[in-house]
Amino acid sequence: MERAQLHGEGNELPICVHILKDAQPECTGICRIIAGIAKHAQSSGYEISALFLGEGPLIAAMRDAGIPASAVSWTANRRDLAGAWRVWRWFREHPAEIVHMHHGGLSVRTVCRFAGVDAIVQHLHGRILEPSGDSIAGMNLRGLDAIIACSQAVADCVPGRHADVIRAGIETGSRPPAAVAPTGPLKLGVLARLIPLKNIESVIDATARLAAMGIEIRTEIAGIGPSESGLRDLAVSLGVSERVRFLGWRKDVDRLLASWDLLVIPSLEEAFPLSALEAMAAARPVVASRVGGLSELVLDGVNGILVPPGDTDALVHAIAGLAKDRKRMTLMGNEGWERARSHFSVELMARRTTELYDRLLGREPSRPSLAMPHSSS
Repeated sequence: MERAQLHGEGNELPICVHILKDAQPECTGICRIIAGIAKHAQSSGYEISALFLGEGPLIAAMRDAGIPASAVSWTANRRDLAGAWRVWRWFREHPAEIVHMHHGGLSVRTVCRFAGVDAIVQHLHGRILEPSGDSIAGMNLRGLDAIIACSQAVADCVPGRHADVIRAGIETGSRPPAAVAPTGPLKLGVLARLIPLKNIESVIDATARLAAMGIEIRTEIAGIGPSESGLRDLAVSLGVSERVRFLGWRKDVDRLLASWDLLVIPSLEEAFPLSALEAMAAARPVVASRVGGLSELVLDGVNGILVPPGDTDALVHAIAGLAKDRKRMTLMGNEGWERARSHFSVELMARRTTELYDRLLGREPSRPSLAMPHSSS
């Protein structure tokens, strides 16, 4: 299929196809990043589309957002020759200048090259590869024209190659949302996949210990994953099953954050969690592990509190301190909102991404470059 057929007669904008693992809910965060890029990319001279290597509900969600989205079944493994052929044929029917990979390795890059793609970008969203748990330091990065790291912490792990640090962006309103409740039970929120790496056990343990200290507390956990059964059992064994609610997979993140007083991220590893950025945009403080890219989002004592990873004592101490000082929580929330607005806008993320595309294709940027603020600002 020729480009004129796909995008309309006379449209000569370069096309960038984003490749994702599949269209299941675990890729929602990446889809939000793509949607943010797409929102501003056309004004910078690019058409953005998405190719999922597996079916799922996110295809319809992307299309509803106005982004062309397709699915081609492939394990992204060189042994799956039929899948490789399907992807090659898709690119021959939907020609693109740039492929922006959020999933896949050398096999995907090779197929894209043979299909005639001009430039290939690998976007690294973490310091470890799931489900193996291997470090990205061992990745085969041959055949790439550029690498994007979601945080400086991730970029520092890329062996022998330069990685452009382009942090995720988020929309904020013109004024901070409503402040946390001045009285009543303290409402903790967790937004995460329920897997061991997220260390959600420590939040349930902290809930029990805070309740024993006389602090009226409620904890809500939004997410799904293989650890859910064990986490529910833990809440029962600690006697806090009525204080801890499991909400399952939720799309109404904005509403949830508005109902919580703070977000807790007790992970043992994080690259650049969108949940922290969402909490900041909702003017909610973040209590999180000092790990990975979290310190690029949360300034300790300013818009949240950072604690050593795996240290439940420190987590309890931080939350207890905030429970006794709701005014401080409101101030932290407002600082987070201001930080999200000034340092992590969707427009800045999109502009830096399309400037990278321009560089790869040898094009002049359509607008003046925006400087990237330092994370410590």
